[in-house]
Amino acid sequence: MSIIGKIIRVNELPPVGERETNVIYQVAEPGSPIYTDYAIDQNGDLKTHAVTDGTIPLELSDTHLSISNPSFTAEGIKNQAQYNIQTREKLDHKLDMPSIEGNAQNYPKIVGLDDTGKVAKLPAGDLGKNIANSSLTTVPGAGLTLGANWTFGTSGFYYSITGLSDKSADTTFNRMMVQNSSGQLSWSNGKNMISNYPLLLNDAEKLAWRNRMKLSTEKFATGTPRIDVLLLPFIDNTKNFIQYTTLVGLNLFVDNVSPNAYIKVKRIKDVNGTNLTTPEEYSVDNFTVMQNFPNNLNFGINWSTKPEGYYQVFVTHNGLTNPSSPELIVKAGLTYSQFTGITNWATLTGSAAITDTSISLSPGSSAQSDNLISVADINAGFMVSFSVNNNLSNYGANFLSYFQGGIIGDDGVFYGFAAYGGEGNWIIYQGEYLPVRNETFHIAYYNGVVYVIAESNGVTYQQFNSSFNQYPKRFYLSRGTGGQGSLSMNLLGKILLS
Repeated sequence: MSIIGKIIRVNELPPVGERETNVIYQVAEPGSPIYTDYAIDQNGDLKTHAVTDGTIPLELSDTHLSISNPSFTAEGIKNQAQYNIQTREKLDHKLDMPSIEGNAQNYPKIVGLDDTGKVAKLPAGDLGKNIANSSLTTVPGAGLTLGANWTFGTSGFYYSITGLSDKSADTTFNRMMVQNSSGQLSWSNGKNMISNYPLLLNDAEKLAWRNRMKLSTEKFATGTPRIDVLLLPFIDNTKNFIQYTTLVGLNLFVDNVSPNAYIKVKRIKDVNGTNLTTPEEYSVDNFTVMQNFPNNLNFGINWSTKPEGYYQVFVTHNGLTNPSSPELIVKAGLTYSQFTGITNWATLTGSAAITDTSISLSPGSSAQSDNLISVADINAGFMVSFSVNNNLSNYGANFLSYFQGGIIGDDGVFYGFAAYGGEGNWIIYQGEYLPVRNETFHIAYYNGVVYVIAESNGVTYQQFNSSFNQYPKRFYLSRGTGGQGSLSMNLLGKILLS
C-alpha cells in the first residue's frame, strides 16, 4: 500500500518532474473556493483524487490507467513519464484533424481501412469520381481531359438520360446526335440519314411509308409518280412540230382538270452533258393519260423552241412528284450511235439492194434479217427505229404498190407500218393514215405493252397494244409488184430500255 504524506495546496498541478512524492496536491479551481485532491505515490505516479461522494472520474481511474498494472511493468513502463513518452510516439503516427482546403494534385492520398482495421494510403483521385461530379479540365491526370479523345464503354448495359425538356416546337433545336460504326458521337442535320432511309426498307415498307405521306385531303391514288422509261428517249429538235413522248411507269394518273396536276420538263445538262448550275424548267400543257394503259402518259412539245441538252420529266398530281426520271436527249440532227445495227440478212427476194443498214426495194422485192430481238431483249424492253423514203414528188403517175416495214416473229404477227400504192399513204399497222413521203418509225416493247410510233409531216402518230407474243423478232421489209418509183429504208437498229 502506498503511504501518502503531507497535503499541499496549489493553484495548478505541478508538472511530472517537479512533483513531490507521497503527498496530496489540493488544486484550487479558478474563481471558486473548491479544491480538487490529487494523490502522488512514492513513484511519482498520479493516483485518484480524494472525493467525498465516492465517485472516481474515468480519466483517472485504475481501470483506465494504472502504471502499477503488471502489463505495463512487463513492457518496461514504470512511471507516468514513460507512459507519456510511449503515448506521444503513437500520437506522432496519428493524423491531425484537417483545417485547410486542398485538392487531389497537392494532397493526392487518402486513408483506407480494410475489414480487420488495417489502414493504407489510397490515391485521392480514384474515389468518388464520375462524369456527374468531375470538372473537366486541361490539367494532366485529371481524368476526363479537355482536348483529348476518350471512350465511354457501357459493356452492353443500358444507360439512360431522363427528364429532358420537349423542344419539338423550338426551331433552334435542328440537330440530331449521330454515331459512326466505331461509336464516335457527333451531330448532324439529318439530311443523309433521311435521304438514305428508303434504302433500308423493303417494297412493302416503302409502300407503307409512301402512303403515310399522303395529304389529309387526298381521296384517291396514293402512290408517288414513277417514270421508268421515256419513249422516245431522244428528240431531233430540227423538226418544227409537236413531238410526243410517252412516259412509262407507275402512278401516272393525272387529272387534267385539277389545278394541282401538271407536268414539267427540266433541262439539267447542256448539249455537251455538262450539269447546269440552275436547271431550266418548262411547263407542259399538252398531255394525255391512256385510259386502257393507266401506266402510260403522253405529252407533246414543239422541241424546236427549246435548247439542246439533256432533260428530265416530272409529273405531279395530288401534291406528289416523282424525284427523278430517265434522261431525254434533245439535239439537232441526232446521230444514233447508241443503236445496235444489223449485220446479217437471212432472206432476200427480187432485186433488193442492201448496203449495211440501207435497203432499196424494187417492185416485188423483200428483205428479212436474222433474229434482231431475242426473248431476253423482249423481257428487258427494247426499241427499234428506222426511216423510210418513197422518193415520190407528186401523186400523178408516180406511185408505189403496196409495201410494209417493221418487225415480225415466228408467230407471223407483224408490227410496223403498211402503205397502199395508188394513194401513196402510209399507215401504222391497224392504225392511222399518214399522207407523207419521209417517215421515221419506232417500235418499242416495255412492261407488257408494244408501242408503234411514227413521225412525219408535222405529226406524231402512236399505237398501243398489250398483245406481244414472246418470240424472237426479225426486221422485215417488202414491196408488192407494180407501181413505179423507188423505195428506200434505213434501219437504225435497236436499243434496250432496261
